[in-house]
Amino acid sequence: MDPVKPSLGKAELVAVYVAYVLRYVYPLLLLPFYGRTLGPGGYGIILAGMSLSNSIWQFVSFGFPTVGGRDTVHAKNGEERAAILASQMTGRLLLCAPTAIFGLGAVALSPVLSAHPLPGCTAVVLGLLAAFNLGWYFTSTGRARRSVMIEVIGFITSLTLIFSFVHHPADLSHVFPLLLASTIVQLALAYGSIRHEFSGVVSSLRAGIQLIHRSKVIFIYTGTSVLLISASTYILSVLAPETEVSAFGVAERLIAAGLSLMGPAAQVLVPKVTYLVSTDPARANRLARRILAFFLCGAIAAVACTMLLAGWAIPLVFGNGFQHTVPVLKLFVLVLPLSVVNQAIGIYFLIPRHCESLLARAGVASAVISLVAAIPLASHWGAMGMVCARLIGELTLLTALLVCLFRSGLIGEFLSTRETVLALRPREEG
Repeated sequence: MDPVKPSLGKAELVAVYVAYVLRYVYPLLLLPFYGRTLGPGGYGIILAGMSLSNSIWQFVSFGFPTVGGRDTVHAKNGEERAAILASQMTGRLLLCAPTAIFGLGAVALSPVLSAHPLPGCTAVVLGLLAAFNLGWYFTSTGRARRSVMIEVIGFITSLTLIFSFVHHPADLSHVFPLLLASTIVQLALAYGSIRHEFSGVVSSLRAGIQLIHRSKVIFIYTGTSVLLISASTYILSVLAPETEVSAFGVAERLIAAGLSLMGPAAQVLVPKVTYLVSTDPARANRLARRILAFFLCGAIAAVACTMLLAGWAIPLVFGNGFQHTVPVLKLFVLVLPLSVVNQAIGIYFLIPRHCESLLARAGVASAVISLVAAIPLASHWGAMGMVCARLIGELTLLTALLVCLFRSGLIGEFLSTRETVLALRPREEG
């Protein structure tokens, strides 16, 4: 398998988006099922558990997929790729124990989850296992279609299990164990298909610690922003009743599905942009701007559609118990264009140029401000307060990124339309 070339990627991009449909759209098909079967209160518990599970997933991943994908693109042979795989396994295993302790403590802290410990604890295990997903490796080695096939099997398995065993509000406790079973099936297929590419399942402890060290700056950016996004519903479960969690959680899932549209493209296009930065920086800049324009136009269209249709679609799809979700969703959708700009600047421009420290500073600042704002706002205004905190965080992140770009002089390169641009050398921003 050769390093990624600029001419490659279209077929893999299509394959990754098929996987996206299975991974993110099919849960949206389950939203009405969960809402009508479990009711607003029961679905609020599921959403809080999902939020905690996704947060654990993000923490154990710790920026490893980005670093692993970047390393794999430049790997020259199977031995180098085997070493990358082994260090990725070790890094995740090192983070599992402290994350599991944190997850169990989070279950106990949330009144919503502590009243239903089985779903909460199973959600913790689900998040830990999900962090070992190999999608980053398949796409970085040009095998996104294999990942799609595994996603198809997982989709069929989870959907079959959910529809077979969840019929009444009392079946709430079945949901996470069933999702866990589906995840185990997917991981078994993924690791079984590349078992011959491992020279050892784990690396030395030193290699795992080095990977954590190399990934920490990316995690500070993605972990503080994305982790806060993933944890928002859980945080609200600590501060507000189940009905508020349900109203916010439904809106959050819909917005997250929209934002996640950028994820599959990133799996294929980030390695491509990274390659171009070192060989054709001007082309890399043009590609980054086109990606930003495409997703920003989509986000603006989504805002318009939500404002027009939310009041009619939400009660129709979820039932009369979810009317409170409508104003929450109409405010929440304003996060979309802000987050699209923030993600495009970070993922397609700064990370390929090894400017992660800029992202870390901006990400930490926005996450802290958003979290500080969330506590009083969510305590007093529930779901609407949490949405306001999220908007404050995205605006803070955008402002911080723009200030960093201007101060470092990178804004000129990002906006440059010249055919020849000098490649930016990795540097430590002052």
